[in-house]
Amino acid sequence: MGKVVVAGRNPSRIEKKKRKRETMVEKMMKKKTKRETMLEKKMKKKRNRETMLEKKMKKREKEVREQEDREKRMNEFNRQKWNRAAQWEGFHFNGFKLTTIHEYPNDTPIVRLYAKIGLHRYNMLEGTNLQLRSIKKHFRKAWMFWLPPSYYITLEAENPDTGSIVPFQISSHERKKDKLDVRFIVARPGTNVDTFIDPTAPRFLNVSVPKWPSENDQRQLYLVQESELKENDWIRLYLELGFVSTNRLNLDLKLSDLKIVEVMVETKEDVEQPNERLKGFINATFYIKYDQDLGEGQVCKRRAIIRRDVDLRTQRMSLQGDDYLDIETDDSVQQHEASQ
Repeated sequence: MGKVVVAGRNPSRIEKKKRKRETMVEKMMKKKTKRETMLEKKMKKKRNRETMLEKKMKKREKEVREQEDREKRMNEFNRQKWNRAAQWEGFHFNGFKLTTIHEYPNDTPIVRLYAKIGLHRYNMLEGTNLQLRSIKKHFRKAWMFWLPPSYYITLEAENPDTGSIVPFQISSHERKKDKLDVRFIVARPGTNVDTFIDPTAPRFLNVSVPKWPSENDQRQLYLVQESELKENDWIRLYLELGFVSTNRLNLDLKLSDLKIVEVMVETKEDVEQPNERLKGFINATFYIKYDQDLGEGQVCKRRAIIRRDVDLRTQRMSLQGDDYLDIETDDSVQQHEASQ
């Protein structure tokens, strides 16, 4: 009989299958490890992003807190600054870096006129005779550079009777830049005076400048004598202020070229003597004829109307006026004036 062979598995084949399974498992493990690695990297990136975002948020919160602290400090500084400015009424702005408040030279014509007229207002009300000795400083304030400004003037006044020197403060507030329209609110001795803002103080808003009176109306006015003009030099100050206010763009103005020819005064207040219209702190309108010397024998005839209104309770004064060529001016002078 032949040899019997028992049927069974092929060892080599089994081994191959085993290695194949192990290889597949190994690949699956590598893929798993790779996925885990990628997932870990993603998680790490996410954590990094969250960390960076957290840092940015903390930095932003810090910047916001610092900005709020700066704003609080600045608001407190501005509050104290403007409280001091209100208390000083604009006369002390040292150390304030403000774009609308500037310190200028004290020898400009408009500043000297405001200083003298402010003293004139005080003298007429108090019965004194203080004269301008020197302007120590002044500030020009305007909300915008093209708007009418306010002037805060600190000066020294002298009493010619005693020779004493008095510190003095004056504030003038313009409402127009091309003609005379100004209010004098402060005119007082001293440099550190407490302020009280009166909300009921007049603002002279409904005041208008009258027209030149007719010949019949002129008969009712008081004609100022030449000797009275010398005694009341403030009339010339009114004229010069009106002339300067109307001709601001002309840098060659010479106030010495102006010569008063005639002054008429109108007032509605009752006075015993006609010349009393020049005395006291009263409401009045001044009609002035004057000549402007143009040189080379030419004279320009001009007219000015100055209206003065005073509130005795608050001591505020308003000056409003017009300044223009006289209708009798000849053509040649008109052409010269137009060329200016």
